[in-house]
Amino acid sequence: MDQEIQKAKLNQLLVQLRAEPNTAEVIFDEHQELWRTLNFSQAQVGLWLASLRVDNEINYPGADYNVTPDISSHLIELLQKAGGRMPLAQVLKKLPAGVVTSEQQIRKLVQQHNQLQVKGPFLVLEN
Repeated sequence: MDQEIQKAKLNQLLVQLRAEPNTAEVIFDEHQELWRTLNFSQAQVGLWLASLRVDNEINYPGADYNVTPDISSHLIELLQKAGGRMPLAQVLKKLPAGVVTSEQQIRKLVQQHNQLQVKGPFLVLEN
C-alpha cells in the first residue's frame, strides 16, 4: 500500500469514526490490513485515537483519555499555596500529570476566569 492509499484510507476511517465512534480494539480489528501496513499495534492505534481526541476531532465514549482536568481550579490551588503569585514559566512546570499546554493557552484561560490575572510574567490570584 503506498502513502496516498494509506492517507485516503485513514481519511475514510476518520469520516467513519465521526459518524460512529468506536474503541481502539474494534477499530484495530476492523482495519487490520491498514494497521499492518502502517506497522501499528493495537496500543499505537489507541494512542492515535487519543491524539485525535486531544485535537477535538472525535469523541470516544468510555475512553480513559476523555477526562478533562479542571486546570483553572488547579491554578487557583497552586497560587493559594504560593502566596497568590507565581511566574507563568513556573506554573507551566507544575501542571497536573498528562496536561500539556502553553503560556499563551494559560493566558487565554486566565482571561475567562475572574479569580486569575496575568501581571507581566506573573500569574496572580485576585481576591
